[in-house]
Order: sequence, then C-alpha cells, then structure tokens
Amino acid sequence: MTEYDASPPETQARRFTVAADGTTHGDDGADGRLAASLRYACRVAGQLEFLTGAGDLEWVSTVSSTAVTARVGWSDAREVTLSAEVETGQARAPKEFTVVGGADVHAALGHCMQRVRQMLGTHWSAVITGDKRVVAAAVPQSGSAVLDAMAALPEVGVRALAVLGALEEPYRETCVLLDYTHGTMLVAAVGDHALYAFADKLDPQVVAEIVDEVRAVLAPGDVARADTIATGETRVDPLGTDPAAASAPVSAPASTALPAQQAGMRFRAAQPREPRTSRWGRRGG
Repeated sequence: MTEYDASPPETQARRFTVAADGTTHGDDGADGRLAASLRYACRVAGQLEFLTGAGDLEWVSTVSSTAVTARVGWSDAREVTLSAEVETGQARAPKEFTVVGGADVHAALGHCMQRVRQMLGTHWSAVITGDKRVVAAAVPQSGSAVLDAMAALPEVGVRALAVLGALEEPYRETCVLLDYTHGTMLVAAVGDHALYAFADKLDPQVVAEIVDEVRAVLAPGDVARADTIATGETRVDPLGTDPAAASAPVSAPASTALPAQQAGMRFRAAQPREPRTSRWGRRGG
C-alpha cells in the first residue's frame, strides 16, 4: 500500500466521478478525456487480479506535475467506478545521475533490476519493450513460483503498457502507482518501454528517484534491441538471486499465461494493510 502525503494541497483540486455506466460528473479539466482514459486504464489494470492474485484495484495515483488520484470501485457487473481529483503543482526536476559508459544494454538492465529490488523491496520487477517483449526481470528464487511469475510477466507487462498508453504524459510524467488489496504496482515509462514492479508498500519519493535512475542508466542503450528474456520455461532460473543474470541473452519460447486461479506473482505472506483515510474527508468541500 502506498503512503500518501496528508498535508493540505497548495492548489485547488479539480474533482470528478465516473459511474459504472461511464457517466461523468464534475470537472476533469480535459472535457471528459481524462475521465474516459482513466476509466479505461483502471479496467485494464483491474485484470491483474486474474494474473497475479493481487486482489482488487483500489486506488490509482500518478507522480507528476499534474497529479491524478482516484478511488476505484467495482460494480456487481465488474464495471469501474471512480472518485478522482486532479492537482497541478510544481514540476519536479529529475534527479541527475552520472552514467559510466561502456556497459552493454543487458548489463544496464541487470543493474536496474537490482536497484529496483534493493531500494523498493519489490516482490518482482521487469522491463518490457514497446513491442511487448520482456527484456529484464527479477523474481525470487522459489521453485515453481519462479516459473509462474516468468510466465505471467509478459501478460502483466502488456497491461502496464496499456495503462501508460491510456494516460497522457502530463498526468504520468514520473510514474503511475496502482494500489491493490495485497500491494502496489509501479508502472513507469522508459522511453517507448515500461518498467513495472510490485511491492507491499511504496514510498512515492523513493520511487521517483529510482525511476530517474533507471531512465538515466538505460538512456544510452538501445533497449529495443535487447534480447528477450525466456518466459514459461520448465527450468528454475535464479532471477531473484542475481538480477543481472535475468538480462543475459537467452532464447525465448512462446510465453504461456498464468491460470487465473494461481497467484504465482506473490511470494511472501500478504502484509496487513493500514486503513486508508479518504482524501475527500480530509479535504472537505
């Protein structure tokens, strides 16, 4: 679960709601385009429950100069409902990193997976290219759970790309955070590609710094030409132990989808989630 800043906003937030039938009330600041695209992003992100066992999507927030925060609900027919607000604040200057040249793209991807895991405490993380190939991954070494996770990563990655594609860049400059019943998924654009990862809890400030680092490290390399990571193989690959090995060149057989009843993306017992106070209650009006 992501922790949100409870301090009063410096600017007046725009608020809107979306009903299960798509009817929008309020002002999204974009003549309804944001409401429609956010609803679509939530429908796509909500499908992760069937791939990962993460539970229902409950909140969506973006780290951006124009930030969106939405409470997500689900009707009996599994249609999305939203209570959202949009705040425009100061643009965040990306943290600068000095990147030493010479490392190939696979070493750079391996480094990024290691940093994401170390700094964010993720259960798993991956990079998927714009043409829907997983080119880096880090998952714990845990018998058949590794197989399940690697099989599901491409399907999850495709949805991560769809979430980014649904939201215009001003709303997702740094990243999108998707809060589920059992944890939070990070989705961030890296050029035409996407970094995505899952953890029990994420600190948006730390997330922003890691996203800056990943973008800086991968910028010199041609991620689009990186080798595809094997998915759905029968062997156990120690990706969680040595993330650099996850980006080593390997041939990739056709990936297989994770059955809906499995929750192979979860490796540790779910941590208790603290009750979240409604933003609407704090802000009033």
